Amino acid sequence: MKVQEYGMSVEDLISKAGLGKAETKANENIDVTQNSTWYNAYGVVAEIQDLAWKTGSLMSRLGAGYQGNDLPVSLPVPYNTTNYFMKGKTAWVDSARPVIANKQVTDESVTLTQTELILQMGITDKMIAHSTDKGLYDKVVGFLRTAATRSMEGMIINGDSEAGATGNVNSDDQAPATTYAADGGTLYHATLLDHGLRELAINGSLTDNTATFDADLLKTVIGKMGTQYQTRMGELLCLAAPATFSKMQTDDSLKLAANTSNPTIDGNGVSSIMPWGLEVIPHELVPLTEADGKVSATPGNNTKGQYIIFYKPAVIWGFGQDVKVEVERIQGYGFELTVTMEFGFVIADNTHTVAAGINGTV
Repeated sequence: MKVQEYGMSVEDLISKAGLGKAETKANENIDVTQNSTWYNAYGVVAEIQDLAWKTGSLMSRLGAGYQGNDLPVSLPVPYNTTNYFMKGKTAWVDSARPVIANKQVTDESVTLTQTELILQMGITDKMIAHSTDKGLYDKVVGFLRTAATRSMEGMIINGDSEAGATGNVNSDDQAPATTYAADGGTLYHATLLDHGLRELAINGSLTDNTATFDADLLKTVIGKMGTQYQTRMGELLCLAAPATFSKMQTDDSLKLAANTSNPTIDGNGVSSIMPWGLEVIPHELVPLTEADGKVSATPGNNTKGQYIIFYKPAVIWGFGQDVKVEVERIQGYGFELTVTMEFGFVIADNTHTVAAGINGTV
């Protein structure tokens, strides 16, 4: 990965901010012996972009569709959904050229489009003055990595660019720009890229009403997917709203599956269930909704649980512009840290690779 020109110490960053050379004075917040390692742009860049997707509960499971860094704004990615069989071969008994029965290799592709993301954070003089080198570095990187991971996972799960007053799976009875005004309105992360997992399942009628949950309903939902994906249990993933996951844990079949793989379920809880080889995990960004699986702008209406099952390799994703870290000195107060990045995803074969259970009683 390329590193931007901001791979520098705090002294260098202060200089970039227009303050010239930092002075060293006892008991002040800028101390050469204390500031040279707490912030290092290369370390922050590496940990945000490289580690964020490896540590997230969803992104860490999507390695098959990862396309890498430095991608163009728009990238066609081949995706082959055709299954082939071999046939019997006849002997070549004379000089005549045998009949060639070539199978056409599909030229199907999906387009991976990048979108720009930004996060700005204030680092106060007091925070610098009272933090150890490692403590401050870890704290800042932790904030940024968590934000990057949550944003990427939120876009993949909830992405829907519908801007109207109805139809967006994240705001079905009010325009998303109004619902998420405090979070950026039309720049809200889940509205930046279209066709997230929930939208594809709900708007594509790839759903099953699971009002009274039973483990067999997982199989019913899988049955909504393409035949070629239904038997690839190890390559499917189920994301459940936390309340839905808790309800699943009361099902006798899933309790047996959990206890078989993790005997400490009663003492320490369990973070995943593996019925029939299908991994089921809770995810905080899978919301409670109305009965149709869409989120109401009125929080009290969102009382139903849901879960999404999808084919992991179908999630094609990657980074465009490298993470850029910039720092500006706010005189008398501290530093403003600005992080920008480009990220994109697309779901391949999107009418066959995702389905959902909705309207769950929790």
